[in-house]
Amino acid sequence: MSAGLGVLDRLGLVTEAAAHLTVDEYVPFSAIMVSGHGPYNEGSGRWNIAATDDELRSRSLEAMRAFIQMSPQFPRLKQVNLHFPARQWRDEVQPHGHRGTYDRMIDGFRDLAAVAAEHGIELVLENGNAHWSGVPEDFPTEQVDWSDRNQVFGSAPDEWIGICRDIDRDNVGLCLDSSHMVTHSHTLPEEQRGDEVMKFLSEPEMIRHVHWNDNYLYDSRGRTDQHALLGKGTVPEEVHQRIKRLDATLHIEHFYGVEELDAELQYIDSL
Repeated sequence: MSAGLGVLDRLGLVTEAAAHLTVDEYVPFSAIMVSGHGPYNEGSGRWNIAATDDELRSRSLEAMRAFIQMSPQFPRLKQVNLHFPARQWRDEVQPHGHRGTYDRMIDGFRDLAAVAAEHGIELVLENGNAHWSGVPEDFPTEQVDWSDRNQVFGSAPDEWIGICRDIDRDNVGLCLDSSHMVTHSHTLPEEQRGDEVMKFLSEPEMIRHVHWNDNYLYDSRGRTDQHALLGKGTVPEEVHQRIKRLDATLHIEHFYGVEELDAELQYIDSL
């Protein structure tokens, strides 16, 4: 949506409803809006459908139900993308709901899948970031203690795929974020990262939506969600080629200018 209606129309592209906008701001894009990014923040804190805090979990589910139930206002919107909840969240700005459990998450996604099915909506679950905030850029990967750091479910490829299988609903698939997968891969030694990103594409039929970004697999910039221009980072070209061949909605999840977007579209054509 950030590219603007004129640019999207000129290039014949469709778009995704951004999580931070209001319904009124979606209206101009309704004819080309095919997916929606569900809410994930509550002010400075995070929604958490896995929370052991019952009150936060209830409000989190209600916020996501409301977003799904808004979708029939936009006739082409058939997918809703959802972030995974926190396994543990240690930020001081998070007032409550610091822990989540796997079973509560599965039950929560099944609840939301039932709501989505009533409206003909498919849910796509986005692999999460590894959260490196506070770790110095030059701090060795193998020395990071993750036991007391912010963690979300579904950041590693095996768990991401396994959660979707455990939910076991026809209208639930996966959303691959190709920048998030790099932040996770940085939790491994450099020589293992290339193999790790390929694991995210091991079950291509389950991937029904993509947030397509580049990132930096082999230097410290890749510890954060860079949303880099396609072809300008170091995600292996084979990954981009496989993404292009997926039977999925492919969403370029950034906009840095018309010239840059034109160059990215040319790069995609070349794959």
